[in-house]
Amino acid sequence: MRVVMVGMGSRGDAQPMAVLGAELAARGHDVTLGLCSDLVWIGRALGLRTVDLRVSAKDFLESEQGQQWLAAGDFQSYVHWLLDYKHQTADQLQADLIELASEADVLVSGTATELEAVVIAEAAGIPYASVYHAPIRSNSAFPHLLVSTDIFSPELNLETYAQVDSANWPVFEPFVNKLRARVGLPPTEETTGVRLERSGALELQAYSRHVVPELIDWDVRRPLTGFLTPSADQRRLLAEVDDPELDAWLDAGDPPVYFGFGSMPVLEPDAALAMIEKVADTLGVRALVTLKAGTANNSAVRVVGNLNHDTVLPRCLAAVHHGGAGTSATSLRAGVPTVVCAVFADQPFWGAQLQRMGVGSTLRFTDLSEPTLFAALEPMLADGPRQRAAELAVLLQEEDATAQTADALEQSLRA
Repeated sequence: MRVVMVGMGSRGDAQPMAVLGAELAARGHDVTLGLCSDLVWIGRALGLRTVDLRVSAKDFLESEQGQQWLAAGDFQSYVHWLLDYKHQTADQLQADLIELASEADVLVSGTATELEAVVIAEAAGIPYASVYHAPIRSNSAFPHLLVSTDIFSPELNLETYAQVDSANWPVFEPFVNKLRARVGLPPTEETTGVRLERSGALELQAYSRHVVPELIDWDVRRPLTGFLTPSADQRRLLAEVDDPELDAWLDAGDPPVYFGFGSMPVLEPDAALAMIEKVADTLGVRALVTLKAGTANNSAVRVVGNLNHDTVLPRCLAAVHHGGAGTSATSLRAGVPTVVCAVFADQPFWGAQLQRMGVGSTLRFTDLSEPTLFAALEPMLADGPRQRAAELAVLLQEEDATAQTADALEQSLRA
């Protein structure tokens, strides 16, 4: 079977798709993976034929203007900017996706290219499958993650999805129908979600039933298959950092608290580092910080530009990060309580869910300060959260998510 997979977006989008692609290739399928220019190396490191989509996720996500909007909590301007960027790159990206689909028996996409991929798969007459890293389709257990992190009644939860569709579809409809005309399809008034449901398309939920137990029996089309994380061998292939000095620092004292800023819009790194030093000193813990600039003032705090989460987080006491699905999965598998400083998109959902499970706490990145960070982190160092996090880690480590996801895809194509 010729499988074309598109993992456009950040590393949190690209790496899980590459991990799934490697599993499908190992089963004998002919896999082609499309990734952003700065992340093509991930697919190639795992031995996959990988196509450059000619867009840099890093340049976009780390742009000065985008970071300023996120830091200010101005998500409306950020989303408008995203849409403008999507329109600017549409012709080129669509041409690449159309060419890729012409060689496929099935097309698999993440959310960043779902609008395009659904149309292109329909035009090519091939099956389509989505890969989601959080629940974004209508269900009665949670409200839409862009509406609220509070849980309402089942009826009100369902209503929020209709609200989001009614707000989003007028924005997306012209874009979708322009592409449909390009590939010879008639216009549609149906949302992408409605068309996926009508076609019976598989919507893989690439997160764990142990972390979102409310959706275990959601829908046969929407199996919770687990977080797509690299194997031990794949981690070695994907490791960007080999830092003997960091290993020595970790071995030289108690396990530190990890502070990973990732995609957080840290506009003043020196101030952020000073805040962390004060909180760590008050709590009596060492701190390991990933930050692009800044120098620690004492030996109990170490600043690195990058590190391997999979190997370092199991050696930590707790983790503080932005709460993306991939980073959250890594800290949960490491068995460490997690403080989520949520910025945008699915991050508030994961922060709230970890807090509900008693293995984390959460706050908005825009509310981050010395008092709020201390208040969120201190309870996570207690025995209760640490024990619950350790127990959850065992369940996640026993879950063969990659195999389950590949099984679900193969079964849907045989149906």
